[in-house]
Amino acid sequence: MKSIYQEERQRTKRFRKQIKDLILKEQTTEMNPYWFISFHYTDSKTNEDEILKDVADLKNKIRRVAYKNRDRTIRGAGLFPYPKMLFFNEQSHLGTGQYHTHMILERMPVILNTQAGMENLFHKELPAKIRSLSKWKSVDVQRISCEDEDLKRLASYLGKQTRQEKLSIDGFNSDLFIGSLNNSGSKAATPH
Repeated sequence: MKSIYQEERQRTKRFRKQIKDLILKEQTTEMNPYWFISFHYTDSKTNEDEILKDVADLKNKIRRVAYKNRDRTIRGAGLFPYPKMLFFNEQSHLGTGQYHTHMILERMPVILNTQAGMENLFHKELPAKIRSLSKWKSVDVQRISCEDEDLKRLASYLGKQTRQEKLSIDGFNSDLFIGSLNNSGSKAATPH
């Protein structure tokens, strides 16, 4: 007979795998991941509810920047498609309780969609508009490789802090496709 500890470990392992599978499905069928960005908050940010509000504010500001920089030469193309975003809020493993966020972001408008443009956005523009973002801690902006193995590694990395009592994926602010919660659903995004 298994011990309670072993059963709990098995449940946690299965749960973590389900979350990693959800992240991988979102990346491969529901969106076109383009950027992976990691950023930190000011030293006072240890409350998860505050982080959720800060991420919502950040998401709205990114949408405004994307809309402001859209290609205005396209007439009659319908609604402007905002880039989809996935957020993962994690606490420091050093025991400080400090939060940082990882983000997967789709392609931005052409004028912003360069390494320099995205670094400027996350190093200068957004921290000037959002007081909770750290102005001195590191911000990492990387282009995502869409190779299957790379996306699996990224999903594994983003699911590493998932436990049954704490999800790292931000279900309130992430653009999760509702069909991801079951096995049906078709590709919602078009390739870039």
